[in-house]
Amino acid sequence: MQEHGFMSKITQKNQNGFTLIEVMIAITVLAIGILGVAKMQLSAVKGNSYASGLTEATAFAQNKMEELVALAYDDADLYDDDGDDDDLNDGDGTNQDDNDNGIDDDDEGTSVDGISNFGLDDTTLHPDGSQQGSGATNIQYNIFWNIAVDEPAVNAKHIRVYVQWQQNGATRNVVLDVIKADI
Repeated sequence: MQEHGFMSKITQKNQNGFTLIEVMIAITVLAIGILGVAKMQLSAVKGNSYASGLTEATAFAQNKMEELVALAYDDADLYDDDGDDDDLNDGDGTNQDDNDNGIDDDDEGTSVDGISNFGLDDTTLHPDGSQQGSGATNIQYNIFWNIAVDEPAVNAKHIRVYVQWQQNGATRNVVLDVIKADI
């Protein structure tokens, strides 16, 4: 019987448990860990959303570029015909095509007017072409393309395709360039 009393004393000494402070510290550490995991998950979702939009925009740009490159060199869709705000057809809205032939008449480069690409970056006033598309992500994509004739060399056309979309309050862009030669 004495053994029973001795075991009872050992058991009572080992049943102290955790204090309230120790439990609160453990809960705090656990909460901080869970918040860190939640923040990582949120960042991963945002990154995946951006990547999906970028992938889809790139596919739209590639499809339009392949369509344009497949056209004959002298096809009407490959003319630099976007014009500017006057009644003339001054390719790419730069006022550098006085004879309306789609060729940059002002080829001094950036030294005089700061324009060296003959309006290839025009996505707002007068692009050579535009269309819209939406894909599986339900994002609205604006597709623009511009053609510069005899750029960067005679008998060549510089084709630039832009795809723009809005995501998380910011305008995103994908740009593809290709040179098509008259062969």
